[in-house]
Amino acid sequence: MNLRIHCPAIYGPVQSRRHGLSLGINLGDPHAKVCTWGCIYCQCGFGSRKESKERNDGEKIPSLQQVLGELKSALQKHPNLDSVTMAGNSEPTAHPEFSQIVHSVLELRKETGGRWIFNCLSNGSELDQDSVVNACDRLDEAWVKLDCGIDELFRKLNRPTPSVGTVDSHIERIQRLSQPMLQSLFWNCSATPEVANWTEANRQALLAAYLKIAPQQIFITTVEREPAFQGAEPVSKEELETFAAEIRNRGLRVKVFAR
Repeated sequence: MNLRIHCPAIYGPVQSRRHGLSLGINLGDPHAKVCTWGCIYCQCGFGSRKESKERNDGEKIPSLQQVLGELKSALQKHPNLDSVTMAGNSEPTAHPEFSQIVHSVLELRKETGGRWIFNCLSNGSELDQDSVVNACDRLDEAWVKLDCGIDELFRKLNRPTPSVGTVDSHIERIQRLSQPMLQSLFWNCSATPEVANWTEANRQALLAAYLKIAPQQIFITTVEREPAFQGAEPVSKEELETFAAEIRNRGLRVKVFAR
């Protein structure tokens, strides 16, 4: 599915390397990417950046009732799912009804006897809100992005809105989760190396951040789908495995998902 064009409230299921047969929930506008980050590698394109508090009624984000109604229908068609994943073309936790959606989907799983994992792929921008932290802690898995451990790279490559602040601020938000899980995506750029995050300095900064956060699990991967910035290039599996070994040597759990 090309998320640059259209991403409905419920999409898939898709066969995910990390989450098995996964049904997606998109809590953003199906026709436009509006996110608190503007990562240059995003498969949804650059879109527009907006603080969550700036969202307005003009955005066509799905309601709680729409999400539940469409999810019920999709679950009847696809009873053998491995996971239901909040992802899509926006930051899921920025939805004004995020905590209610989490509660209602968990209740639906209980009522229907579903055995699928309920998870979320987040950039962590809203983890300064107690309601978001509490909702994420109720999920089976809450995966938060951490691609850059250096402020300059964080601002230039993840392109967060101003309220997100520094890498240290981002780390502090992640630490509010009871069982944080991290996703780090790496890329090279031979034409313009200054927009690559696969550098020794960034890897060492990330390693220090990993140790500070002490996550339950780390997933490291590289660009696979068409990125917003056309110069982003994948990192080889061998290089990713070498970095993973360094992470494991520090006592942390990590899995590599290469191309």
